Amino acid sequence: MGFDPPGSHGYRREMAAARAPLAGVVLAGGSGSRLGRPKATVVVRGRTLAERAVELLAARCDPVIVVSRADVPLPALDVAVVFDRRGVRGPMNALATGLAAVDTDDVLVLACDLPFTGPVLDRLLAAPRGRAVAARDERLQPLCARYPREETLEACRKLAAQGVRRMTSLLLTLDARSIEARDDELFNVNTPEDLEAARLRPPDA
Repeated sequence: MGFDPPGSHGYRREMAAARAPLAGVVLAGGSGSRLGRPKATVVVRGRTLAERAVELLAARCDPVIVVSRADVPLPALDVAVVFDRRGVRGPMNALATGLAAVDTDDVLVLACDLPFTGPVLDRLLAAPRGRAVAARDERLQPLCARYPREETLEACRKLAAQGVRRMTSLLLTLDARSIEARDDELFNVNTPEDLEAARLRPPDA
């Protein structure tokens, strides 16, 4: 039987599958109103933010899916793409859509506008199983997190039924532990200025 060479996409998937039954969910439906285009389509160092996020999770998870919207022109991706369920648009609805589309016990979630999260993703993986969310200076980033699938999906549904859309409410419901990020690991691409800074960031930073 043949094996994919180290560094290839297939090799990363084999290694992820060998480590843990952990699915990855990329959230790539943001409209990017301040950028003037959908965030998933923005290019940093030759790859769109959607492609970068898929690569980050594919190195650590299997399977990986992307949650987006039909009106977002995603690049060609070699993972499954699902569209947001009906309901109020927002990250909690997108998260629930992704959780419902996989069947692993734990799920690693990443918004595509967080392109430099590799090291903190590894720390999330090293944390005890269950709820863990990346944080910087005590500010939680619920879209870079590890969630128990069934418990989180049920919490999303209950909060949605109550008209609650804030992700911080979900974290309080789950009593998630925080995992400290360092430097600009949680750098977020929201504005043209952010995009320029991301493009100028040293490759090894």
